[in-house]
Amino acid sequence: MIPFVVVAALFVAGCVTVPNSVVAPNAGARPSDRVTPGMTRAAVAAIMDGRVVVGYEIDPDTGLSRPVEAKNLYSSEIVKIGDKAYQVDRYIIRPAMASARIAETELFPVVYKDGLVVAAGRQGLAALAALTAPREPVKAVK
Repeated sequence: MIPFVVVAALFVAGCVTVPNSVVAPNAGARPSDRVTPGMTRAAVAAIMDGRVVVGYEIDPDTGLSRPVEAKNLYSSEIVKIGDKAYQVDRYIIRPAMASARIAETELFPVVYKDGLVVAAGRQGLAALAALTAPREPVKAVK
């Protein structure tokens, strides 16, 4: 009976979880999931900017393949939406295949106004454009 109690106690003790304060609560998320409105451009760059493998090439000396890397920040531009100007950085998030072109679906846009994130992702950019688009006045029906 005592060995059973000892084994049961060890089993139950193994099921106990202790919160880990070292790992950030959102650390398992993709980098693009951690970009939130109100972040600074430097904070976004710390999460998103790095290097990503966009393909492979054959080393002519060894005949082995080696990765071709590019910076995650693919482009940065000023975009006018409505009467306001926004800075849009586009990061490579998932190159689908090795090619000379990066498709828009492989990019993650981050939109800044006055240095702070106001929208992230293609849906965020589209929602911002829809919110700031000029609207036609509603006509009264008699």
